[in-house]
Amino acid sequence: MDIMRTLLTTLCFLATCSVVHGQLPTARVGDLTHLQGQGRNVIVGHGLVTGLNGTGDGSQYIPTMRQLAELMRRFGVQVDSIEDVEASKNTAVVMLEATIPDHGVREGELLDVQVTAVAAKSLVGGRLIATPLIYHDRNVQGLFAFASGRIIVEGDTVTAGFIRDGARLERDVFINVVATGDKLRSVGIMSPFVNEKETYITLVIDDAHAGWSMATAIAQAVDKELSISADADRVALAIDGKNVVVLLPAHQRGDPASWIRDVERTPILMESGEARVTINRRAGTIVVTGETRISPVIVSQMGLTLTVAASNQQGIGRPVVEEQNFIAVDTERNREANVRDLLEALNRLKVPFLDRVSILEEIHRAGKLHARLMYEG
Repeated sequence: MDIMRTLLTTLCFLATCSVVHGQLPTARVGDLTHLQGQGRNVIVGHGLVTGLNGTGDGSQYIPTMRQLAELMRRFGVQVDSIEDVEASKNTAVVMLEATIPDHGVREGELLDVQVTAVAAKSLVGGRLIATPLIYHDRNVQGLFAFASGRIIVEGDTVTAGFIRDGARLERDVFINVVATGDKLRSVGIMSPFVNEKETYITLVIDDAHAGWSMATAIAQAVDKELSISADADRVALAIDGKNVVVLLPAHQRGDPASWIRDVERTPILMESGEARVTINRRAGTIVVTGETRISPVIVSQMGLTLTVAASNQQGIGRPVVEEQNFIAVDTERNREANVRDLLEALNRLKVPFLDRVSILEEIHRAGKLHARLMYEG
């Protein structure tokens, strides 16, 4: 008999809570944040790939023929019209993209290049002709790199690949993380803490930890750790749930790296945090953080009925079972049901991932899942 169609599972948990407090873990501020201005940037290009085995764009894609004719003319080959090159099927137009790392790059460094076909059937065997790369924002002018090399195609997707170390940087790219007070005020940070004549860095809290509680805790930790060395009453301010502005003292302006190091090394106590259930359908994962409580609720899904109920008045922790066929989930005494218990029960029943997601979503939609439901991927 199919257990998914015949099973009625009753999960009964104690309604009273008894939280066991242990030592709170610590983390560094740098583990939870990154600096405003620090981040990946993308340079892009539009080039030609040759050497394809009849899988190129061909005469059906006129832009490729025009670009090929122009390239040949540049090398002194007489091409009267694109009809002279339309028989070529081993050439294709591609889009190029390279990512500049968080901490910038220097002239001469090499970056991997992602290559994507525009109209070609396959890029296997292709080689990119030297192509200039520019910044993805047109407001930033100038040449950043040249890309060329053999395209590596992996997996089943033959219309996309990459060139390992295919882009050589032609200029330095520095990351500026220090801002003056007047610049911060120009973007709307009007707190009296921000002085137009001072300089600051901004800590941007990662999404997984963002919130007013965390922002305040970070500001207080930095204040406690560094206010004496900064010779200031206050060195940090949480301006919202995601950003913390930190003063860069005058005596550190010539050496901001050491001050930033001290800020990032500042220890902070990690509370249990916001109750969250994060679902990633692409990766097939469900991540649970915080106290994700579940109130009494009954959910029927694909022939499976789940009942999450409060314990009886005597506080007996043994699950109450309504049918002979059941799976009991033991919980710690004197606490409420949570998502961890539910997922463990569903795992023992071999409930498929998508069905688990549906059950969680239905409980959340009913207002019985006391946690924030988030999605990734």
